[in-house]
Amino acid sequence: MPENNGPSKLIVELKSCSKCGNAFMVKKGENLADLVCENCVKLEQIKRELQIGVFENVMEENIKMEDSINEMRNQLKVHKSTFNKQFFVDQIKKRSQALIKSIELIEKIEESNDEIYIDEYKKLFLQMKRENE
Repeated sequence: MPENNGPSKLIVELKSCSKCGNAFMVKKGENLADLVCENCVKLEQIKRELQIGVFENVMEENIKMEDSINEMRNQLKVHKSTFNKQFFVDQIKKRSQALIKSIELIEKIEESNDEIYIDEYKKLFLQMKRENE
């Protein structure tokens, strides 16, 4: 029987995929430099979609982390300012107590002219001097 190579018959041959090695059909005589099967093409498309999705997720998480860091910085600034305020309030209280005590000692010295009060006043004065240095 003679071979009929007319348009009604499609002649194909098996070629192996250059990526996965699986065989697939191509038209006979078709010269393709890089033979890639449909499964590998679909797989590459899915990989690209996943990479884009992962990249978007990473960017969203990165933005969330930056927002969280900025919020923590703001809270730290508030805590620092609160700490600084408390520190200065404590310093003011301490100095005010020292001044009140020095006024009391001066009044006692004026009333009694006692050596004990003079020595206490000297100690208080030296203590205040050391704290302010």
